[in-house]
Amino acid sequence: MARQRLAKNRALPPNLYLNTAGYYSYRDPYKKTQKGLGKDRAKAIQAARAANAAVATRETSSLVDWVLGRSDYTLAGWLPVYRELWEEKTQPTENTLSGTKSLLNRLGASDLGKMRMKHIETVHVSTYLTAFAKASGSAMGRNMRSKLNDIFRWAETQGVIEVGKNPVTATFNPEYKVKRERLSLEQFWAIHAHAPAWAKNAMMLALVTGQRRDDIGNMKFADYKDGYLRVAQGKSGGETKLQIDGAIRLAKVGASVGEVVSGCRDLIVSRHLVHYTERSITVKPGDMVQGNRISMAFQKAREKAGIEATEGRTPPTFHEIRSLAERLYREEFGADFAQAMLGHKSAQMTSKYDDLRGGWKAINAK
Repeated sequence: MARQRLAKNRALPPNLYLNTAGYYSYRDPYKKTQKGLGKDRAKAIQAARAANAAVATRETSSLVDWVLGRSDYTLAGWLPVYRELWEEKTQPTENTLSGTKSLLNRLGASDLGKMRMKHIETVHVSTYLTAFAKASGSAMGRNMRSKLNDIFRWAETQGVIEVGKNPVTATFNPEYKVKRERLSLEQFWAIHAHAPAWAKNAMMLALVTGQRRDDIGNMKFADYKDGYLRVAQGKSGGETKLQIDGAIRLAKVGASVGEVVSGCRDLIVSRHLVHYTERSITVKPGDMVQGNRISMAFQKAREKAGIEATEGRTPPTFHEIRSLAERLYREEFGADFAQAMLGHKSAQMTSKYDDLRGGWKAINAK
């Protein structure tokens, strides 16, 4: 990262500096050398702008190359173009963008990144993915394969490689084995007993709605209106919108969606269903609880409950409540209803909920 400029230099063109004696100097950003330009401010600024224009001609832009019709890219050279096209089309969430940036950085720095797109074959991709999965885990390996496939698919559409020559298509997904223990309802109640009040609310909301941790943390009292809880799922960028009937009730849990929402109300004034009830150095009562704090509270309560994983596996996390909810809803209402609750796509789902204006899906109690 470049050193932050002093206040006196911030109004000057890039690479132009003023020292304490009143002299201006220009610093070549590549050679790291400096040349004095005297005390005349106007002349120094003019000279610096001319020098910066010359520096700009040294720099290549993958996106400009693409606009001008260049097609002979290395994989690393194509990645900035791909990212521009991908972001414009998908409008990714912050989390998705952060994860993609990490994958692209690793890919660009690899030996595969140095190869010409047209010269990359399936064997090269397969070798890279095998090594990547071994170093980073099979889940990350699957993410990288999916991203590589999209990168080359975009390259096909833009004429960088021939259509039908995507080298990722024939590769296998790295084998993925779930090592995390499933959460039973008995374990849920054991952990629930050791959790603070706000974490109990988060757990109950996750169990009766089947929603993800961050969506639970984002729920507000205003989202529950006319007997329905509205959830715009963050993982889909808000495209999956559910309107969950408060009357939906899990018999084995002994609570409905509406009852759990009502149970989140206390003497604390807050917009958020899951909120802090005590003051600390960093938070005050009523503040929203961030997703990582929800996970940490669940982990601490799980440890207090003495729940451990079997050998070779990891103990259940807060996310496993979503899986538990799916299993309970499937047992009581059927697979299609369970899919509807979680926001998954299903051809048979139309009999369980109605399409509403704005893309909302109403999931009604049976």
